[in-house]
Formats: sequence, C-alpha cells, structure tokens
Amino acid sequence: MDELSSRFASGDETVFDEIVNRYSRKVYELCYRILRDREEAQDMAQEVFVRVYEKRDKFRGGSALYTWIYRIATNMCLTRLKKARVQTVPLETVEGVLEARPESAGPDYSRLEATVAKAMIDLPPRQRAVFAMRFFDKMSLKEIAEASGTSVGAVKANYHHAVKHLRNILGEGGDR
Repeated sequence: MDELSSRFASGDETVFDEIVNRYSRKVYELCYRILRDREEAQDMAQEVFVRVYEKRDKFRGGSALYTWIYRIATNMCLTRLKKARVQTVPLETVEGVLEARPESAGPDYSRLEATVAKAMIDLPPRQRAVFAMRFFDKMSLKEIAEASGTSVGAVKANYHHAVKHLRNILGEGGDR
C-alpha cells in the first residue's frame, strides 16, 4: 500500500485534498466515458468524492485506493444510468475524451481512440464501463474486477462482449 493509501486508511483526513487532486481528472474521464455527458460527468465526479469522503472509514486498504475510488465511481454512474432508464446517450462531441493522452501519441492513435469513443455509445453501460477502464485507463482485469465489484470472469465476459460488439460496429467482424 502506498503512503497516500496508508494515510487514508488510517483515517488521516488531511490527505483528502491530495486524493482529490490526484484522482479527480481520472474520475471525471471515467464518468464521462460511461455517462457521455460533460455536465453529468462533472456533477458525478464531485458526487463521487463526496461519497469517498463519507465512506472513508470503509476503506481498509485491501485494494489500491484508486481501485476503490473507481469502484465507487463506476457504481454511481451505472446507478445514474439505471435510474434514468437511459442505456445510451447521444454523443455530441468527442473532444476531451483524448485530453489525457500524451502529445507523443500519433494522430492515427488519436483517431482510433476517437472512433472507439464514438462507437462505445451503443454498448450497454456495464460493458462500456469495463471497456473504458481497460482500453482508456489501461487497468488490469483484476483491477477492473475490484473497481466494479465483480469477478475477473465477469469482467472478461463484459470485455469480450464489448470488443465483439465494437468490432461489428467498426466493420471488423465479430468472429476474431
């Protein structure tokens, strides 16, 4: 466990600002990828950190702090989608989806990310969340399982179905 996680797990409330500074952008990006609405994602990211603060006594350090935060964020986003009974939200723009990418990434990679981000609209919310964590955030299957509160097998299944669906959307065929 890193020093920040250790301090948070021990109940040190002075570390909270540091946590928000370190993870706010990633949480916003995750929320945006799931909700597909900038204002909703901003609101949700704020709500996530309120929840993190409220539930700080529940963090025991059994998983990485960012994984615990991602789990809260993913669950809150999926709940919001479920309550709104919205499976997909039209994508107005993909600007901002690529903000976290380094300038060293070539234009072909950026175009690929933009194309994938547009195609993700049609994925069911759980598949969209799993795919976003794996593809954009480069999280391991184990980290995604911890973040989403499911098994590695469920993550693999959701990721497999997401990839298959995206291949069909992007015209690559789904039988690979």
